[in-house]
Amino acid sequence: MVEKKRALIASGGTGGHFYPGFALAQELRARGWQPLFLVKKQDLARPALEEADFPYAELDMVSLPRSLNPLRHAAFLLKFIKSVALAGRIISDFRPAAVIGTGSYVAFPAVLAARLAGVPVYIHESNARFGLGNSLAARFCRRAALGLPVTKNPFEKRSVLTGTPIREAFRELPSREAARRALGLEARQFTLLVFGGSQGARRLNAAFVAAAKTLKGDLQAVHIAGAGNFDAVKAAYAAAGLDAVRGLQVFAYREDMPALFAAADLVLARSGASTVAELAQLKKPAILVPLPSSAGDHQRHNALALADHGAALCLEEGPDFDNRLAAAIRNFIGDPARAAAMAAAYGATGIPPALGAAAALADLVEKGG
Repeated sequence: MVEKKRALIASGGTGGHFYPGFALAQELRARGWQPLFLVKKQDLARPALEEADFPYAELDMVSLPRSLNPLRHAAFLLKFIKSVALAGRIISDFRPAAVIGTGSYVAFPAVLAARLAGVPVYIHESNARFGLGNSLAARFCRRAALGLPVTKNPFEKRSVLTGTPIREAFRELPSREAARRALGLEARQFTLLVFGGSQGARRLNAAFVAAAKTLKGDLQAVHIAGAGNFDAVKAAYAAAGLDAVRGLQVFAYREDMPALFAAADLVLARSGASTVAELAQLKKPAILVPLPSSAGDHQRHNALALADHGAALCLEEGPDFDNRLAAAIRNFIGDPARAAAMAAAYGATGIPPALGAAAALADLVEKGG
């Protein structure tokens, strides 16, 4: 009996870091590999791993402190040393053929331990700028897989553009007419999908409510406010007199995002890596509003990876944001050809199909990249 090849995948922390590793693990398992995950203690990804029957180990690791408090830095250093030692023991016992990090702060201790053990290292960076963990990990990796083109890439010689994996549910979308019919939307009305990520986005939510006051009757919208913001958004619509407007639907969360994308003429969203990957796969016109506090300003760079080629509009927060947003949406409503031109512009972005990204990552690992 041939022993299965083994892969240690250091992932988790956030969905953007976890899902590429999860999709890679599914692809490798389908090819006969045995994946083991390394996640942080009490990681929110554990239920997904347990449901998929993926084994995992935990590191008691924390992110690098942003303050100058010496006690926090001392605590971080201690946890880091212990995490590298534990990762080293796991590598020694599990004997993986490769270690793959996907950018979370759990990844670097595993990458360093793998390098010390002489095990090939691969990383995946889903954003258009290397995060701190991946900037360090890339120094030890055999190949850095990129989700988006990275400008001024210091690791260009060892980088390969693979794309960022997205859910298989995006492979078969309903028609625009069927999606709108299922949502109870008008078949011919300009339709906007608004969301801020899994947790919503308070500033983006508030700006769209303000914009909707001036756009009432000109569009229909599906607004995913996020569980933590749903009540406040509903109250804001009611205060604006928009709560009973036909064609305005507000939800805390929806699982059927592919159908919502299919229904939309235009998407208004933050520019996290997964959102950008979904937009690129579907060639959806978008207004992207980068999260100002994103680490390393990576959301702005993500948005520009599309906007610089005309595939999206990057609209940053700041003075008069509500009015600028309303004007931007109105420009799309008044010029249907603009959205069509944006959809066509995706061909110039150079972003690989996201639904092929897991296979591309697995090829990289299997072939020894």
